Amino acid sequence: MAMMSLLLQNSAGQMAVGLGEGDQLIFDSSLDADLVGLRNVQAHVQAGLDHSGKSMSDVDCVFVDIGPGGLGATRTTVAFANALAFAASIPVTGLHAFELIGRHVSAGRARPVVCIRPAARPNYYIGKFEAGVLSDMRFTDVNAVKEFVRAHQEIADFAGKFAFTNDENAPDEAWPVSQGNSASMDCFLALALEKYQISKHSTRVFPISESLSVTVQ
Repeated sequence: MAMMSLLLQNSAGQMAVGLGEGDQLIFDSSLDADLVGLRNVQAHVQAGLDHSGKSMSDVDCVFVDIGPGGLGATRTTVAFANALAFAASIPVTGLHAFELIGRHVSAGRARPVVCIRPAARPNYYIGKFEAGVLSDMRFTDVNAVKEFVRAHQEIADFAGKFAFTNDENAPDEAWPVSQGNSASMDCFLALALEKYQISKHSTRVFPISESLSVTVQ
């Protein structure tokens, strides 16, 4: 019997839930007009189960986007994922948001993807996704982020959410445009299945925040 996966993505502040049966996506709440913009994760999950004729007893693993991103939305969704997995006695696996959006934007291309999202002002999260690997992950100030962007502007694509003002008394700079701030559910499912094969199965995951280490080797 194919594994049933429940997928929860919300670090971009736009709730989306998917259901996968094996490697086939059978529900994507981002395609349901009645659910788009709705922040109630329970409503998304229940709609997915009802649409697919499934129940939580059919789900084998919960996969959740742990950020970095909107901390309130991410914490809420991670807490929900942990509670759901605990109640159903199934594992929960956290997926790094930069791996999700990096994979989505790269779509198999050779160019690296620089992923950026704001944190507590004036800081940002930044990382580089290349050849399926996330590296150079850091929590740093806007000036360091600008330098990183300048160094990669001609050789990389960009993902996430960012907007930079130009420095006073300096020539105007043209900053890159983000190619996406969330992953498709097909992309989410593919990465989830890969992680399930190589990750230690857990009963609890934690959101990425300023107080937690975000270093990626």
